[in-house]
Amino acid sequence: MKVKDAFLELGHFNVKDGSQTRFWVDTWLGNKPLKDKFPALFNIVRRKQDSIATILSSANLNVSFRRNLVGRNLDNWRRILASLQHLNLMQERDVFIWGLKSLGIFTVKSMYDALINNGERVSQDIWQTKLPMKIKIFMWYLKWGVTLTKDNLARRNWHGDKCCGFCHLPESIQHLFSVVIMLSFCGVPYIYFLGSHLHLASMICLKIGQSWVVKNLIHRY
Repeated sequence: MKVKDAFLELGHFNVKDGSQTRFWVDTWLGNKPLKDKFPALFNIVRRKQDSIATILSSANLNVSFRRNLVGRNLDNWRRILASLQHLNLMQERDVFIWGLKSLGIFTVKSMYDALINNGERVSQDIWQTKLPMKIKIFMWYLKWGVTLTKDNLARRNWHGDKCCGFCHLPESIQHLFSVVIMLSFCGVPYIYFLGSHLHLASMICLKIGQSWVVKNLIHRY
């Protein structure tokens, strides 16, 4: 959810049927989400993730607060109600407008530039190597620990045998690939997997091939 919210903060919704836009959390009424405009109201609303379509599904608005609205909270809620007077839902899906491009269309480069400009550290080691893209993606998964080994599958409610297929120890990325080193020696590329099962590493090396010169230490677990 955090990744989704971070993404959606970089744009806003053009509301059509209201089914894709969250009433409190997404940006659709002005340049800020209602949760940021009215944090006190957001703090006491019961269902914070409801869509606009859900909220407008009844004449009196399908919203429930944990306490009665008085004072400033009541005034702010009346302000929100007033802003909804001219909102008419249509039979079309909501449209997300990407805020980092003038045409409103998402691009990976604009997202990448935004991350860099905000101080995020994005490793270039893997992407600058001379490898096929599918191999770079696999190495990226290894680096961030999201390769679908059995321990990661178990975290996604998979109920199979969690032991390694080559031995009886629990299977994990660390178990299979303790250290991955890619380098060039005397003009000949080598890929080393120092793990618990070197024959598995050998099979992967055969799949990758031996025609790419790679200079960087990719990752050490």
